[in-house]
Parts: sequence; C-alpha cells; structure tokens
Amino acid sequence: MENLFFEIGLVIIAAAVVAVIGYYLKQPLILAYILAGVLLGPVGFGFIKDPEFIQVVAEIGIMLMLFLVGLEMNVARLKDLGRIALVAGLSQILFTALVSFALIRLFGFTSLQSVYLAIALTFSSTVLAVKLLSEKKDTNSLYGQICIGILIVQDIVAILVLLVLSGFQKGSFDFDYFAFGLILIKSICLGIATVFIAEKLLKPIYNKIATSHELLIIFSLSWCFIIALLSQKSGFSIEIGAFIAGLSLANLPYTFEINAKAKVLRDFFITIFFVALGAGVTFASMGKLILPFIIITIFVLIGTPILMLILLGLLGYDKRTGFLSGLALANVSEFSLIIVALGYKVGHLNQEIVSMITIIAILTIVFSSYMIIYNDELYNFFKKYLNIFELNKKQKKDFQKKHLQDHIILLGCGNMGEQILEQIKFFKKDFIVVDHDNQVIKELIKKDIPCIFGDIEDEDLVEELDLENAETIISTLPNPTDNYFLLDRIKNISIEKRPIVIAMANSGREGMDIFRKGVDYVILKPYLGATHVHHINQELYDLEENMGNVSGVFGKQPVNRISSHLESDHDYAKLLHNLNNLRLKELKDKMKKKRLEIMEEKIKSFKK
Repeated sequence: MENLFFEIGLVIIAAAVVAVIGYYLKQPLILAYILAGVLLGPVGFGFIKDPEFIQVVAEIGIMLMLFLVGLEMNVARLKDLGRIALVAGLSQILFTALVSFALIRLFGFTSLQSVYLAIALTFSSTVLAVKLLSEKKDTNSLYGQICIGILIVQDIVAILVLLVLSGFQKGSFDFDYFAFGLILIKSICLGIATVFIAEKLLKPIYNKIATSHELLIIFSLSWCFIIALLSQKSGFSIEIGAFIAGLSLANLPYTFEINAKAKVLRDFFITIFFVALGAGVTFASMGKLILPFIIITIFVLIGTPILMLILLGLLGYDKRTGFLSGLALANVSEFSLIIVALGYKVGHLNQEIVSMITIIAILTIVFSSYMIIYNDELYNFFKKYLNIFELNKKQKKDFQKKHLQDHIILLGCGNMGEQILEQIKFFKKDFIVVDHDNQVIKELIKKDIPCIFGDIEDEDLVEELDLENAETIISTLPNPTDNYFLLDRIKNISIEKRPIVIAMANSGREGMDIFRKGVDYVILKPYLGATHVHHINQELYDLEENMGNVSGVFGKQPVNRISSHLESDHDYAKLLHNLNNLRLKELKDKMKKKRLEIMEEKIKSFKK
C-alpha cells in the first residue's frame, strides 16, 4: 500500500513539474504528461513498479471522460448529425482498415497480425479529442459535433470488436458463439434499462436533491459507477457503460452543474492516464519494426485528414469542416491499445507489435495535439490547396438579383442564432442568414428564410453579403478567429458606412480582445444570450420606449489602461458591460444619422 501511494504521488509530482515547464514553453499539457510517464517508466528512471495499478486509475479517467461526453451530448443535435456521423464514421473505419491492412501486409506481417493492426489504426482517441475541443470551446461547433458523433460510432464499433475478441479463449483460435451472443444480449438490455430508470426514477430524485450541489455531484458519480460496474459484470466495457450513464442524464436541467463539478475529478484521472501511457513505452523489442512504425505513423497523421476531407466533401460539407475534423481524428485511440492488449492476452499478437502500437499511439497523440490546438493556423495555410475536396458543394441561394440595402446579416443560426432570427423577423424586412451546417440551411430554405450556405472565410461568400451596404452584422460564431476575419474584411470601409458589428464571446478576456479589434458590442455567452440581443435591437430600432442615457462607472478612461489593472475574467466581464452601455448610445446616434443620409439621397434622386 505504501509503495502504491509512493507511485501515485510520483506520478502527480512529475506531471505537475513537467507540465509547468511545458506551460512556460507553450507546449500542450498532454505532451508534458506523456513525457512525465516516459521519465518515470522503464525507458526513464524506472520508478513505476506497478503499472497495472496506475492503468486501473487511468481507466477511471477514461470512464469519467465518456460519462461527461454523454452528459454533454445534445440529443436533438445528435439526431441531426446521426446520418453524417454514421456514414462518415463507418466509411472512415472501412477505408482506413482496408488501406491499413494492405499497407501492413506489405511489411510481411501475418494476416491475423495485419487484421489486428488495421483495426487498431481505424479508431481515434475520444479522450484527446474531447479534452482539446473542450479547451478550445469547439465542442458545440459544427466540426466538433461531427467529430464527437464519429468518435461515438468508432467507440461503438470498438466495443463490438472487443465483444468479438471476448469470444476467443486464451491461447485458442476457437470462437465461442454462445458466449458472444450472451454478452451482446446483456449489453442491449443494460442500455434500455439504464435509459428507462433514468427517465422514470432518477428524474424525480434529481428534482428533490438539486438544491444540494454536493449531493448532486455524488449522486451523479454513483450512477456513473453503477452502470459502469453493471456493464463490466455483463462482460461489456466500463467506458461504454459510463457513456450510456451520462447519455441517460443528458436531458436533465442539472447537467451544467454536474459537468462543472465533475471536470476537476476527471482531469485528475485523465492526467494519470496520459502519464501511464508514457510509462508503458518500451523500445527494447522494436528492432526490425522501425520502418513500418514510421510509415504507419505518417499514414495516420496525414491519411486521416485527407480521408475526412473527401468523405465530408462528398456529403456536402465545406473544406474547413472536413479539414478541422480530420485533424481532430488523426491519432490512435485508447481503445486500440485495449484491443492489441487483448490480442496479446489470447496469444494472437507478440510483445513487439503491442509495443509498436503503443508508441504509434503516443506519437500520433502528441502530433495531433499540436494539430488540434493550431488547427485554424494550419487551415489558413493550406486552405488555398483544399478547394478540390469540396466535391459536392451545396448551391447557395442567389440574392445578387435582389440588391440588399441596410440589411441585417446573421452569422450562425444555432440555438442562440435561431432565437435571434425570430426577433429579427418581427422588425426587419431585409436580412440574410449565413451558416455552414447543411441541416440548418435546409430548414431555413423550407421556411423561405433568406440564407446562404458557407463559411465567413469564403471570399466569394463575403462579396455576396454586400458588407458595405449592411446596417448590422450579428455574429454568433463560436470561434473568435471567424470574428477577426470579419473585422479584417470591414476595416477598409469608411466609418460612416461601416456596419454595426455585434459579436459573441466565450469569456471576458476574449470579449475585450474582439472589442479592441473593432467589434461595436460584445455579448458574453456565460452571462447573456439572445434575450440581451433583443434588448439591443429594441434600443437600436426603437421598438419600445427609449431607456435614456446610460453611463458607465469607468467614464472616459482608455480601454487598454483600464484592462491592464484587471485580474479575473469576471472583472473583464464587468468592464465590457459598462463599455457596451456607453457604446449603445453612440450606435443609436450613428444609425439615425445613417438613415437620415439615406433618406436625403432618396429625396435627391426622386427630384432628379
């Protein structure tokens, strides 16, 4: 027991020290955790003597990660993306498996070994993708939702593979069909029972205990462990059991609170997972596998993004969605390590192959971390070469025949954008919606809403929007890079003609950044939403009685000087609130002046 305490303590200390160094060097924390594991493992100083125990603790992190993924899953959104996730996910698995099998056979591996390796290379890391997408706040973006959908399809297929492997007895190639069928039936029954109990029994309990935050999180974690343990007892995976447990609670109104509290615990165990992954590295038995190891690693890192570009291009998605999705999936999954470990256990694989897949997984996770973190920069560098992948680009509705004047442009029509659109329809005739989600565009076309399919970074799209003649631009885009691009496009328009820009921000600091760069009014998502936009529209368009002059507590002090004294994100939020109030009166005056000038031009034109 003392030795286990010592090892866990070493893991946390080493992870913290290397992570701090990595943070100062601006490197991904995941890389630091893996490097800490390498230093503690047999390749390094050999301090970890009981890797199995560390692995068990790490598996709890994976379990909690998948529980939170299920908890965050927007079921309605999953239905919309279900076909895309299923088609793209299964196509990616099939194509990657076939190409990988052919490639691996060229290196002289046996057919059985090639099957194992090909299957292992088809799955991407849910842990890595969800963690980094969450940190970038991209889980609710279109490409983020597609990635999560594909990862879920992959995880389900991986579980089925594990079920098939469970039908083999140790050291035997004989398959037990009865054992396999029994496990499959148990897993289906468990899934149905979980959803039924959560809806009929847990919902009333949550309504009673929700006032106690401590009890809420403990009860939720207990539900996660109950389903995970039942899943394990049924011969299934604790990871998929945790995902089902989270999904069964996804429709509750308390998911945000549960998620916020459980993330700290999850991050603790996930840290140990990546350290354990690094500690499992061993180069002693690699030898003759160096060449296939290098080729396979390159195939995963480059082949996956190209494949996703082709698949999503065929399904009608733009090059940006395909490229970013491919970068997020260009790695080897933790499930792959479980599959090859089970193959080794039943005698189908040797230690050399297990070591090779482990090192490939680590390298692809490290490189993919950089690719996900800097995905926007990579896209901007490669985008001019990616047009060939928009193989089935959706036709845009043609609005050039109808000249737009003093119109509102709504960028993004997700949950918040949809509410804003309903408000705009009541008081504005000329408006247009831009979104790069095919499903959203289809729904808008059905309702005869003026809309354009595309990405704000598309030069042709920007020209079609006629920004110079727009009155207001409302951006609900989740990625600040898109807002920077928009501001760059309008910076050359004269101050008098420049449209008013209202944009969303995920935090106070991010809000202050886009405010400095030229956004006229910033909405903070954690604090405000569509209701606040309605308030702004009331003021700008005189929909109700004017609220009068509003003054901020910061007076006329320069924004940069004030913000230099701020410490917390909440301080930035308060400053933004007051700056917004001051700016609102200026925007109203600007709009009235612009309308007056337009009216005078029309009168002059009429007289002529």
